[in-house]
Amino acid sequence: MGNRWLRGAVAFGVILVATSAVTAQTVKYIDGVFVAPRGGTPMELIAYAEANSRGIFKMQHGSLEDAPLVQEVVSVLISLPHWQPRNPIVTTLEAFREEQAERRDLRIAINKLNVYAIGVRIADLESRGKINELLKSVGASYDNPGYAFIVIEAEGGYQRLFPIRLTPLEK
Repeated sequence: MGNRWLRGAVAFGVILVATSAVTAQTVKYIDGVFVAPRGGTPMELIAYAEANSRGIFKMQHGSLEDAPLVQEVVSVLISLPHWQPRNPIVTTLEAFREEQAERRDLRIAINKLNVYAIGVRIADLESRGKINELLKSVGASYDNPGYAFIVIEAEGGYQRLFPIRLTPLEK
């Protein structure tokens, strides 16, 4: 009887230690949308736009001046419960004025990091050469800067578009 109790206690202890080890390994991410530029520290994207029924963008929080200038994007982290990444968009300021503005949808690769944190890779934004081609295809210039919008979607199709400025600030 004593041996059976001892074996049960040891088994319970092993399960308890294993559970605490797994719990200690779970990574907690800060809530928000973050972009990691090549050779720089990750930045939180605080400004976002929404598209109306005709597809014209309107800033809902912050302004385009809050969008960071990024030369190349290594990764994006979306750590918001109930929000999922959708294909990013590259366009210009014309998207805020007319529905027929040139836009390019980009493909993404998704890596689920925990229950609601998602790592996103956007291959088209990893090299400056490809970014320059995209900017040229949408008609971006110094006077009409190009932006990549990180798109996230909640249940019901509600979307937020977080801007990243791709056009350099100087001519």
